[in-house]
Amino acid sequence: MKSRFLLSGLLLCSLSGLGGCGASASGTFVEANRQPGHDEGVAPLRQPSPLAVNRRLPVPERPPQIADDRSRPWEVIEQANSSSAQNPDGAGYFNAIMQYDYVPGSLFQVYAAPLRLTDIQLQPGERIVGQPAAGDTVRWVLGIGRSRVDGVEQQHIYVKPTRPGLETTLVITTDRRTYHIELHSYRETYMAAVNWRYPHEELAIAGGGDVVASQVDLSGLNFAYEVDVHKGRRPDWLPLKVFDDGRKTFIQFPDAMLSGEAPVLFVVSRDGETQLVNYRVKDEFFVVDRLFEMAELRVGTKRQNVVRISRL
Repeated sequence: MKSRFLLSGLLLCSLSGLGGCGASASGTFVEANRQPGHDEGVAPLRQPSPLAVNRRLPVPERPPQIADDRSRPWEVIEQANSSSAQNPDGAGYFNAIMQYDYVPGSLFQVYAAPLRLTDIQLQPGERIVGQPAAGDTVRWVLGIGRSRVDGVEQQHIYVKPTRPGLETTLVITTDRRTYHIELHSYRETYMAAVNWRYPHEELAIAGGGDVVASQVDLSGLNFAYEVDVHKGRRPDWLPLKVFDDGRKTFIQFPDAMLSGEAPVLFVVSRDGETQLVNYRVKDEFFVVDRLFEMAELRVGTKRQNVVRISRL
């Protein structure tokens, strides 16, 4: 009985304490208010985000490839060979002779055909050292010939393929230079003859030495020459005068010739045939190492200008 009264008293005290949380000492209910500044500095809780399931990380981008200036070896070789090739040009033809400008390291293109000879002509006085070397000596026939130009020996290399569709290389080594030639064979198209001009050699001669006039004996000069326009319009490079000293012929040009396309000199025989002649360029002069009765200066192919020089 005594224990039952004790439990009842404890329960009553507990209820009285809970009631004191919401009431004042007088028993009146007091509403709880939030005190300002209580939560300052406390970071709010972030809402939880669901975890990704089987999510892959992004694949990193591959770094851009660094440009390499070095091409593949065969590409470099093909580009060099292509850029150094000299092909037939209408402006370089005189009749059936293709005349290339000799530049060291160039690959001169020569086209031949079966049953046809192509005549490769060297500079007069130039001599072959050893034998011309060809990549294919079985299907290409090579021969060497000689002629004389103004008393000077000129050597020739004759080329003939055995069938069309062939390609090979030919190297000619002389006592003055080396020629690198690429040979091609067609069924009918062929080049009858090929020779060269030597502009670097002419410029070297023109740049060295004294003025021509200072080397000539003026007392023994022959000015009995006639210059006329034989074909085409009057060119800017029409010679001012022509004379000889009994051994050499001198053709003087205006300054316009030095800044434009220079003509090519040919000697005309009594039969009317024309042939190239050796001459040097010194200042505004062509110096020809011989005398002639008639010669022609030519420029162009389709619209050709021809100036004829006649000895009176």
